[in-house]
Amino acid sequence: MSKSETGPPAWDIADPEAAVMSRLVSELAAADTGVDRAGVWSEPLWRLVRDAGATLWSIPTEQGGPACPRPLFLQRYAQLASASLTAAFVLSQHDAAVRRLSAAARHPAAKLWLDRIRSGDAFATVGISQLTTSRRLGAQALVATELVPGRYRLRGAMPWVTAAQRADVFVTGALMEDGRQLLVALPAERPGVAVRPPFALAALQASCTAEVSLDDVHVDDSDLLAEPGADQSSQPSAVGTAGLETSALALGQARAAIDALAGLAADKADLAEPSDELFRAWSDAWSSLLACARGEPDAPNSGHVRSRSNDLVLKATQAYLLARKGSGFVLSEPAQRWARQALFFLVWSCPTPLAQATIRDLAGLCPA
Repeated sequence: MSKSETGPPAWDIADPEAAVMSRLVSELAAADTGVDRAGVWSEPLWRLVRDAGATLWSIPTEQGGPACPRPLFLQRYAQLASASLTAAFVLSQHDAAVRRLSAAARHPAAKLWLDRIRSGDAFATVGISQLTTSRRLGAQALVATELVPGRYRLRGAMPWVTAAQRADVFVTGALMEDGRQLLVALPAERPGVAVRPPFALAALQASCTAEVSLDDVHVDDSDLLAEPGADQSSQPSAVGTAGLETSALALGQARAAIDALAGLAADKADLAEPSDELFRAWSDAWSSLLACARGEPDAPNSGHVRSRSNDLVLKATQAYLLARKGSGFVLSEPAQRWARQALFFLVWSCPTPLAQATIRDLAGLCPA
């Protein structure tokens, strides 16, 4: 089947903001090359996202957000990622924080920050990986000590915080001496909070992901998003970065590469069949993601969707790099940037079973 017979699959869901999304995608794509090469925070890039209203998508309608059902929300994520994975990644971390604030809306701190976010006056990000990794028990764990009833001291670090230098508030968690966890809306300006220099990442450097250290930072009950509990990281909406949102970003990045490969097929007949096959694989993976988002009875689980999305984004970006040959390896070219960015999905909130299965597959071994 030729490219003309297949072509890029249409986005499935009618979007009332289609014109806004089309303009935003075009503007982000134009800005993305320069942002990646500069490798520093780009306020103009974030302003495009904010001015389009994207920072409000994750706020429920009952809390003043726009009507954005989950399937449409994921489609918009994929569209943004097809234009700028940096912008989409930063937004995903902001939204992870917003979802946790929304789930805790009855608490004064959550209401305060949601009001500021809705007005465009605050940027939120999430710093909670220390509750979900081995760091939670190590020397650098973030520990909360209750000084007097209702007042706590935080010591340690948030090891992985995106857009840390831009944040006004961190949604974070700390481990208490009795094993309970404290979930906090921590203002960035609180004394003792220090943002370290951004990590030198292989891709997405402009996300300015960094460690944030906390040295005798004081919080009280007015900063809490929940009563101290056994496992705040497993509560609904507590993290929100390892599920379908991540898969949507991977499929958005994959689609950009497949579209570009199909564009080359017009002059290179040998690329027509591979691009058609990648389009079919993308359509199948996208349909699975939407079925999972809708909760359809026969839908695959989110782990299966993530596995397919990871596999496709790696194959699609490397196929386009191969097709572009040496010219695609130049820093100004999207081919090399997309291939580097695809590797991020191997390490970003990648479930252990998927990581183990991928290693076995790369080694030519059968699944365990």
